[in-house]
This record gives sequence, C-alpha cells and structure tokens, in this order.
Amino acid sequence: MESKLNSDEMNALQSLDPDKPAGAATYRDGDLPQRLFAFNLVTRQPSGTTVLTRHGERALFRQACLAALLSLERGGGAAMPGGVKKWLLSSGFIKSVGSDALPPSITPRGRLWLASFEADEAVAETPMTAMDFERRRA
Repeated sequence: MESKLNSDEMNALQSLDPDKPAGAATYRDGDLPQRLFAFNLVTRQPSGTTVLTRHGERALFRQACLAALLSLERGGGAAMPGGVKKWLLSSGFIKSVGSDALPPSITPRGRLWLASFEADEAVAETPMTAMDFERRRA
C-alpha cells in the first residue's frame, strides 16, 4: 500500500525516521497526512508522540532500495547503506563487479523490479475520502 504514497506523504514518513539525516524536514503531529495513520505506517504512543510502525519502517527501507537501484540505473555510483546493498544483493537485483571501488551492476531481475514501479505510476488512483476513513474505524 505504501507504494501509493505521494511525495508529501513520503516526506512526512521520512521525517519520523530516527536515522534521518541532519537538516531534514520535520513535520508536527498535526501536519502529518492522515493516510499514514490509515495505512498503519505511523501510530501515536500513549505519551502522544508519533512513531513509525514496522510497516512504516518497511516502506522507508523499500524506498531506499528503490532509490539506490534508480541511482545505479542512471549511472550514479552513489554509496548505499549497508542493509540496502545487502538486501539488493541477496534478492538478486544487483551483482558485485569485482572490487568494492566499482558500483554494482543491475541484473535483469532488478530491471524488472524497477519496471514494476513504473507500471504502478500509470495506474490512476482515486483519492480517499472521509467516508473511507470512517469505514476503517468501524
């Protein structure tokens, strides 16, 4: 479900990441998109603070993996976090090219995974209404 988040919602989700880079945008609790709560990507603790759920952490990890693959496809050799590189290697989306100095290359399976996200972009999504959120609470 998190693949359907728009850029504002993804930025809000990233603002709650405890490992976010310094200087990254932060959102106040009242400014967080309600769809993050509806999709169970964030939750409020009894103390009132908003935190990522396991689903939210997975959404951020998948976004990091996607960004790393896109960077490699565009010819960038950007450094990727160790967990991202390890997952992409074990999933067969990238393969090492000998030395650590060279960036890994994308496999055909990795290209298919990227293409699946491009196909998702072509799907028109109807925006959620207040009635949709009411049904979730019932």
